[in-house]
Amino acid sequence: PTSTPWQEKAKDFFFLSFSCSGINLKDLAYLRYRDIQDDRLTFVRAKTRLTSKGNQKAITVYLNDFSKQIIKKYGNPEITPETFVFDIIRADQSAEVQRKKIIAFLSMLNQSLKHICKVNGLPETISFYTARHSYATTAIRSGVSMEFVSEALGHNNITTTQAYFAGFDDQSKKEFAETLMNFE
Repeated sequence: PTSTPWQEKAKDFFFLSFSCSGINLKDLAYLRYRDIQDDRLTFVRAKTRLTSKGNQKAITVYLNDFSKQIIKKYGNPEITPETFVFDIIRADQSAEVQRKKIIAFLSMLNQSLKHICKVNGLPETISFYTARHSYATTAIRSGVSMEFVSEALGHNNITTTQAYFAGFDDQSKKEFAETLMNFE
């Protein structure tokens, strides 16, 4: 359970990231309503826009009911193509002010996530970025290919994606071992 509006927002944004292929906070901050078409979100990672000239691959994420609900709950009421979806930054702010706003928002989310974990007896090593790694691990453990996850995360190199994967749990290994010699 959450007890403050920031804790609720932290939980909601964490699971929004998880449900949207591990989208990071900077990309969430820069989302505009033009990036949402029907049931999908299409964007170029801010990190890629700044570092990869000519290799700016768009990422498409299909929105589920949960992600649509969170966008509706926290989305800007002014819905125009150029409006940022979330009220984290504004277009009239300098790049430096936007960067500081994103860092401050991320800091508040991370503090709130740690508090939620503490009061629920969970490890406090969580951060907003954990949602991205959790998405990758959950997808791969569910049978999704490493290549699919790599594309969903916007990685140019599959080695980067492999670093996100936490490995298989013992139960998965046991279940696989039990099916090895079943030729029926």
